[in-house]
Amino acid sequence: MVEGNLIFQTSFYYEQSISSGSSLVISSSDSSDRGTLDFDFRGFWSRPTGKLCMVGSSYAYSKEGKLLQLAAVLKINNLRKSSTIKTLVTGTLDSLNSIGDPNHFERISLLMFPQLNYAYTMVSKQFSEGCPRGTNVQPMSSLRLSQTRTICDMLGGSNAFQLEYTGSCNSSKSCNPFGDGIGYLPSVITLSMIQCSNDRLSLRFLIEFRNDSYQGYYSSPNLNTSLIGEGSWDAKSNRLCIIACRIYDASSSLEKSHVGDCTTRLSLRFSAILSIRNTSTIVGEIWSVKPRNEAGFFDRVEFRNTGRYGGIQLPGLKYVFTEMDEVKKSCPKKNPRTRNSMGQYPDVYSGNLGFRMSIIKGSKGRIGWGSSDPLAVGDQQDQRFPFLIPSSSSKPKSSGVESNSSSGLLNISYKMSIMLPSSELDGGLNPFNESSNEYFQTEIQISAEGVYDTATGSLCMVGCRHLRSGDKTFSSHSMDCEILVKINFPPLNSDRRSKIKGSIESTREETDSLSFKPLQFSGRAYYRSWATESIWRMDFEMIMLVIFNTLAIIFVAFQIFHVRKHRGIGPLVSLLMLVILALGHLIPLVLNLEAMFIQDTERSILIRDGTWLEMKEVIIRVVTMVAFLLQVRLLMLSWTARCSTEKKKTFWIAEKRGLYVCVLV
Repeated sequence: MVEGNLIFQTSFYYEQSISSGSSLVISSSDSSDRGTLDFDFRGFWSRPTGKLCMVGSSYAYSKEGKLLQLAAVLKINNLRKSSTIKTLVTGTLDSLNSIGDPNHFERISLLMFPQLNYAYTMVSKQFSEGCPRGTNVQPMSSLRLSQTRTICDMLGGSNAFQLEYTGSCNSSKSCNPFGDGIGYLPSVITLSMIQCSNDRLSLRFLIEFRNDSYQGYYSSPNLNTSLIGEGSWDAKSNRLCIIACRIYDASSSLEKSHVGDCTTRLSLRFSAILSIRNTSTIVGEIWSVKPRNEAGFFDRVEFRNTGRYGGIQLPGLKYVFTEMDEVKKSCPKKNPRTRNSMGQYPDVYSGNLGFRMSIIKGSKGRIGWGSSDPLAVGDQQDQRFPFLIPSSSSKPKSSGVESNSSSGLLNISYKMSIMLPSSELDGGLNPFNESSNEYFQTEIQISAEGVYDTATGSLCMVGCRHLRSGDKTFSSHSMDCEILVKINFPPLNSDRRSKIKGSIESTREETDSLSFKPLQFSGRAYYRSWATESIWRMDFEMIMLVIFNTLAIIFVAFQIFHVRKHRGIGPLVSLLMLVILALGHLIPLVLNLEAMFIQDTERSILIRDGTWLEMKEVIIRVVTMVAFLLQVRLLMLSWTARCSTEKKKTFWIAEKRGLYVCVLV
């Protein structure tokens, strides 16, 4: 006999783009106001058959707000003490109320991947063979895992990767792991970890293939385009080998779902060397072990991680500059005498070189937006990766590529992403002449490397553009590397409204099919020194406001005490003056009322020492409110004294004259 709870979460979902530079947030909570649905069940579990049958009830509210009392029976199959990759726990939830009853609901089917006593039977049989039929890669080109980080730490949660096909690949030639039946060629693959083994060397994934670049949370995956896989880390070849299986009969009812056809293989490794053609820290491939002439076979597909934050930096990672000779040809050195001497420019290690392109202009005017972030900075001896998350303080080894830091010239590489309307992709931006739609945005990814001049704030780079056809991205072998990128940064002592300006040009002939018209872009500069000065200025202004309001409280308190002690002074106080002073305290309170009663997480800015900016605002509002209330109290005392005096007519005439003067002013 067992007891338990079954909790259904509300229909809330959150989606965010995995593309580098672009982001889209969608949220929905249609039933969040009705709360969660929590069933209390009691029943029996059969040890030999693995079946569970439970009966329970729950309370919920309908859309009209009526209280519903739900009674249900829960049946679960294949719930055993141990499980393998082919084990699926399925079940149904049926209403015990008859059809037509307000408390009746339709059948709900359930599916779960069991985690109790899981046996990695697939990888244990074939792990000695490594990754059969996988591409042989030299172990030195892949990073080994550190002692403090296991494969489960590196791939925990959900990981999204972009699929890359060969130039001749299309759905009709079976490049799709699911064939042509699903109606689209997947562009994104997500690996969501289900469970990690006790030794932290093997793990299970739910592998989902998607046709867009948006990753959803709190939403059920499409099992018809998903695989269930188990993998193990191969320390000899420094890669993860995964065996994946199909999930069948998951469209109509999850109760009939089962696992089969375990002929899909995946391998994943962490790049040891980054370059302009490979800026991804995680790369992998998918292939089928079936014969080419057998049904279900598909060609090899590569995948790599993208995104604004390119992953974790493992010890030994280094960037190799391969296009510096082309940079020297396209970016001539400036004469030191002609260099701008307006002031100091941002340092490459300061974190000020990443920015958002708020405006991108073409031949037709403003057409898009984007982002630009440095990937690797400096030579190999002290190379840094501001784009990645460091996991070790060890420095990469030197590799012959040097930067002339003594003259203020430093090697630097960038990852750029621009979003343009599909209707603007003419010429070389749309080399495949696909139909365009003005309502859709297309992402263009550019990796670039070049030289940054700290004396002039100018950056000149040679770029490579990833070629795309619709939602399909080609492999790194199909890239347009004849692009010139120029960026000019404003000085640190320039006006705060100064902008970063630059251009993206094609160096090909105009008759070339990949040539495109120049793009001009600009973005607001956000230097850390400016932020520090702004924080200091805000602190100073807040301190002065607190001091002034505190003095106002003290002075008004003395005035109230003086008016109450000397009754004849009250009528002589100008009511117009008191009203103006009271409004001076009231207006800031009305304009910033939400700072006292509403906790807006989007406006909460965490600054140094963990101090919340809104907390300082609340302190100022409280002091201002006390000053306002005391000012109103003084106004009431003067008003009462004015109304009780016999000379009030004379005083009111003086008030009108004062009002006339104030209106003119």
